[in-house]
Amino acid sequence: MLEIRNITTDPLQEHSIVLPSGEILEVTFYFMPMQYGWFINNMVFNDFTLNGVRITNNPNMLRQFKNQLPFGLACFSKENREPSFLEDFASRASRLYVLTQAEVLQYEAYLDG
Repeated sequence: MLEIRNITTDPLQEHSIVLPSGEILEVTFYFMPMQYGWFINNMVFNDFTLNGVRITNNPNMLRQFKNQLPFGLACFSKENREPSFLEDFASRASRLYVLTQAEVLQYEAYLDG
């Protein structure tokens, strides 16, 4: 897992993440104070685009796109709560990870029992 560590307390952020394959993932994160949450405002990988997804604690938030993406996105938080404060990622109370294709397959195998 590759932790995305450079999320700050800026409510609107653009990040270019280099995946283990060397490909670039472009993501815009947005904090919505009235919703008490972080969102993926825009995510672009090759010809795939995703907009308006709330970041929640999940071993793979992108699971529904497993046939379209060679990676996943996981979020884990301390105190067993969703990332709902502006400083949650900067303080590392919540952590966001990019999963490799092997980790996505391992998670799928776990779900299949």
